[in-house]
Amino acid sequence: MHSKMCKILTVNNGSVSLLSHAILTALIVGLGGKATITNRATSLKGFVKYEESFADIKVKLKNRGNDPYKGDIYGDSICIEHRITSDGSRTCKIKNKTGHVISTKKEELTAILDHFGIQVDNPVSIINQEMSKQFLHSKSEADKYKFFMKATLLEQMKRDYIHIKQTKALTREQVERQEECLKDLRQLFLQKKERYERLSSLDNMRQNLEDLKKKMAWCLVRYFSASCRSVKSRFGRRSHETEQAQHQQKISAFKKQLEKLEEESSTLNQEIKDKQQSKLKRKKQLMASRSNRLRRFGNHMPELLESINKAFSQGRFIKKPVGPIGACISLKDPSLAVAVESCLRGLIKSFCCDNYRDEKVLQGLMSSYFPRSNRPQIIVCLFTDRVYNLQGRGVQHPEFLSVLDCLNIENPVITNCLIDMRSIESILIIKNARARKVMQGSRPPKNCREAFTADGDQVYTNRYYTTEREVLAQYLGGDPEAEIRQKTVILNCKNISKCYCFCCTLDQINFSLVSRKDFFKKHKKYDLSLREEETQDCEAKAKEICPVRQQVGQSAKSIDAEITRLRQKISTEESSHGDKEQVIREYAEAHSNYKSKSSQLRDLRKFIDRLDHIMIDRQDRYKSMRRSLSVRCKLYFINYMMELKCCGSIMFDHNNETLSISVKPLGQEENNVNDMRSLSGGERSFSTVCFILALWEITESPFRCLDEFDVYMDMHNRNISMNMLVALSEDQHQRQFIFITPQSTSHLPNSSHITIHQLQDPEREAEEEGDVC
Repeated sequence: MHSKMCKILTVNNGSVSLLSHAILTALIVGLGGKATITNRATSLKGFVKYEESFADIKVKLKNRGNDPYKGDIYGDSICIEHRITSDGSRTCKIKNKTGHVISTKKEELTAILDHFGIQVDNPVSIINQEMSKQFLHSKSEADKYKFFMKATLLEQMKRDYIHIKQTKALTREQVERQEECLKDLRQLFLQKKERYERLSSLDNMRQNLEDLKKKMAWCLVRYFSASCRSVKSRFGRRSHETEQAQHQQKISAFKKQLEKLEEESSTLNQEIKDKQQSKLKRKKQLMASRSNRLRRFGNHMPELLESINKAFSQGRFIKKPVGPIGACISLKDPSLAVAVESCLRGLIKSFCCDNYRDEKVLQGLMSSYFPRSNRPQIIVCLFTDRVYNLQGRGVQHPEFLSVLDCLNIENPVITNCLIDMRSIESILIIKNARARKVMQGSRPPKNCREAFTADGDQVYTNRYYTTEREVLAQYLGGDPEAEIRQKTVILNCKNISKCYCFCCTLDQINFSLVSRKDFFKKHKKYDLSLREEETQDCEAKAKEICPVRQQVGQSAKSIDAEITRLRQKISTEESSHGDKEQVIREYAEAHSNYKSKSSQLRDLRKFIDRLDHIMIDRQDRYKSMRRSLSVRCKLYFINYMMELKCCGSIMFDHNNETLSISVKPLGQEENNVNDMRSLSGGERSFSTVCFILALWEITESPFRCLDEFDVYMDMHNRNISMNMLVALSEDQHQRQFIFITPQSTSHLPNSSHITIHQLQDPEREAEEEGDVC
């Protein structure tokens, strides 16, 4: 601690409580203590002055001597700064001698306190007046005993021992559970060991199988040799008859195949005629639309539009209907006609009306030209002269355009209608084959609902619909004559291709028929030579398997049956035991697991046994230390009481965990006083000082703080108490003592290690205004 080793703070009687509490509370909170330890507030925000947003606390520690804390980093002093905010939170800055922030972590502060042995929550390190009152007026001897246990850290030791016992019990339970697992591991190890030892019988079966394979190889050589001799004997007399019969069978088969192809040819010709009729019908429609483009949308569409104009001039419409939609739009790229028509579908022939009255009038006009089942759709939408604001709604792609971007639309009513009915601003047109990759990739285009290809295929992020037939642009196409020429060329190419393929197929069949006839003529001649070669190959393979020719008395069928039986048996064994490498690997793994688990449990048992011995020793030492500290505390208390010419005694009952203090004031030696509350205020304060001094003698802490220790004392006892405290500070010069008193200190001797501070009264503006700080 900075400054001299004994510091006495004097304050005026009127402000002693406020200042003393503020000093000790700041010291506790500044060293990281909780608000509840101070007995002044339940949370940190209670320490922030009224109408202020924060409070700063600064504690400076001396970092010198033989054992400084990180002296190369912090230097000769460590400054701990806390800022408490009005919401109850706090931040900590730990600075070195030059004021540089070294750390802001609570762990660093804890390490500093542990290094210097500072116990912020120890009741005898920092004692305020409230704590002394609670101790003096306590009715329970058990509370006094708890105070002694906490001050000497015996309570913390007791809690640690209890925690160790609980952990040991849990560890013992875990060992018992692991022992059950060890039994299972041992059983598994024995099973794997048995399978491992049975591998030798499986090796014998495999060796028998290899011997049977050698016999089978030479048995097949014998079989092919006999077959070759049989063919030679029969070839002379039956070659001609067999060849003739086989050729006849092949010819009959080829004739049936030819008839089947002719039927398929007839079917294809009929399909070609149907296709040609369909193309002619389409051609007529295109030719008809050459004279009037509106007839693409229906044969009576020009008449309907003329009736609409006439009705509008007669005032039957509030606003003139617009349509058909397909006649009000055009393509920027004619090659996208199929894609756009596939997207809009029935909307191309639809009309737009501003209100339902106009819609009824238009329905009446349409009934004269279109049947109900084929009547164009009427869409009622409010006519405006501006297109919707599509900022942030439309799809934006660096390579492909949306349907809206592909169209030239002069009327905003048509644009808004298509946006409402089909969302054309969020549909892409993808001309090439990348549609599936673009839409169904990991990152599809933003604001894109779907897409269409140039062939009319519809693509979603998770679906792809392909058109089953060729789609032609019916409404939005370009020049009809160019389209007719293009479709005519395509049709002719397809017909030529089909005819060419059919002719090629017939030529191939005829060539195949002639080739097969020649092949079967020569087949028998080569049959014998092939059998001889097959016999030679079989003999060569047999020599590779077994170089020594085997004399086999069994037939190939019986050997094959024996091989099959043996293979099944080996397969059964392998399926139950696994292959050799797997069995060896499982045996080694089971052995390793069993050995490892046994070693772990053995080590745990040794650890528990050792922990039992350690805990017994620690319990004995704990009781010995508790007994020693009790005796020392009692002796020191008696000694300090004798300086007041009083007899005092402390009785410890460790079994019942109680502590009683007996005091015999001067002149009352014959009376036993077992409760300090029967003493005067000064005598109780003096007894408290003696008890605290006794605790200080048996506890360790780098500093001691005592608040208003001389309250209720007369001048004689106050002087004795102060002299005792000063004498103790001189004896324990390695510690720092801080005493707060409202009384005069003029009687104290001049000493180099004593510093007396006269504190000024606190500001009371807030109290004058009626506020509480």
